[in-house]
Amino acid sequence: MSAPDLDALNQREYRKLLLALKTRAQRLELLLAICDDRNLQARLIADYETELKAAGITPFQVRLDLKQPSLRATLERLVEQEPALQQGEPAVVTVLNANELLGTRLTEEPSEQERFFFSLQWTREALRQFAFPIVLWLGDALATRLAQRAPDFWSWRGGVFEFVAHPTMPDQADKVFQPRLDWETVYQTSQANIADLERQIAQLQATTPESPLLATLYNDLGQAYAEQYAYQKALELYQKALELARAKNNQEGQARAQLNLGDALHAYGRPSQALDYYQQALALYRQLADRSSEAAALNQLGKAYDALGQYQQAIELYEQSLAIVREIGNRKGESNSLGNLGNAYGALGQYQRAIELYQQSLAIQRAIGDHNGEASSLFNLALILARYAPRRFEALERFQQARAIYAELGLDHKVEKCDEAIHAFNQIVATKIGPLCPSEESVPPPLPPVSSRSSGSRSKGMPQWQQMLWLFGGSIAIIVIAKLLLDS
Repeated sequence: MSAPDLDALNQREYRKLLLALKTRAQRLELLLAICDDRNLQARLIADYETELKAAGITPFQVRLDLKQPSLRATLERLVEQEPALQQGEPAVVTVLNANELLGTRLTEEPSEQERFFFSLQWTREALRQFAFPIVLWLGDALATRLAQRAPDFWSWRGGVFEFVAHPTMPDQADKVFQPRLDWETVYQTSQANIADLERQIAQLQATTPESPLLATLYNDLGQAYAEQYAYQKALELYQKALELARAKNNQEGQARAQLNLGDALHAYGRPSQALDYYQQALALYRQLADRSSEAAALNQLGKAYDALGQYQQAIELYEQSLAIVREIGNRKGESNSLGNLGNAYGALGQYQRAIELYQQSLAIQRAIGDHNGEASSLFNLALILARYAPRRFEALERFQQARAIYAELGLDHKVEKCDEAIHAFNQIVATKIGPLCPSEESVPPPLPPVSSRSSGSRSKGMPQWQQMLWLFGGSIAIIVIAKLLLDS
């Protein structure tokens, strides 16, 4: 990025926004950028527009007519003036004064006719003709009111990116540094997000309990708890979201809640129970003709079968997902599906095929600038190379490349994982023992102590090396397994 003095959290939000813009440059997507500092906003816009131009994506800026506000009319005029938009070339449109317009429309008491026109202008159907992402910049307070008072508009957002301004110390102004993620700060931020969502839910239940936004907020709150590995709490919230969506006959809300329930059950070590939720979500997304979400559901369903050892079934689902994301031009989704296929073929011992798939995924991630995904593919590729005797000694270089990227991103826990894998690989090579290790995607996230887990009986009856994988996770287990083999 051209602004290296952003703090770690703003850097992360900026990278997420930039990645969303690069991967969705030829389809309609509403992206909300929240920032109360106009100088920071202007700088971020300038930065992402520079990077978009370098990637062959044309950025445009528009301002809405506050006297006759219509986003659709504004975009239609822009398209009429710009041949690149008429020809469907990759583009991104930034709306600069939406904050001012929406503030007026949400705080005044409009007439019934004004409510109707405002609702009509700000729906997905009214904008469906446009094949490019739209970035709306809003202040924090207004974004909160927008979520509460314009739930239909809020519900189809493609992403929310929050930027926080911090005072610059004069003696630090000219220093260049590489920010690193402080995971305690990230945890505290997540806690603050949970508190904010809970406040919004309480307020909405007290004022407009019939609002369809409640299901969205419960889904969001469940995801916030899931990010902290509080899966039981997440499951309760997703179930509440599902009940609310069903009561409103909101199929999109139902599908999202069911997909989230599947994800939480899978992460909680219960992939067999996740299957039914994934299948229900998949059926709903197909009814809604939501191809992107259909592909995501197919991928998640494939991962559940993968976790159950049903690799051929998983491959069939990943291939269906791959066909869809290629059809709709979702490069990020394509790289994910290829990586998942690599995991499944690797589990079947078809290492050469797995290597080919990881390399295809890696090429896409490098092309779209997905550095985290690039590191993940390098790590998974290294694991397969380590098992594949003809190319085993290429593994070390791939581990080191993954480590370097994780270090640059400030992901210390993944740097440690790479260090453990490198150490284990060197030990295994030294003793000429073939490595036993799952792919990165299959490594379970950190779990609570065994005494507090209702699923603690999962390891009963497992071979000793599988218990090591379950209790210690991924690359740490390689060392334990190697020792067990050496002692046998």
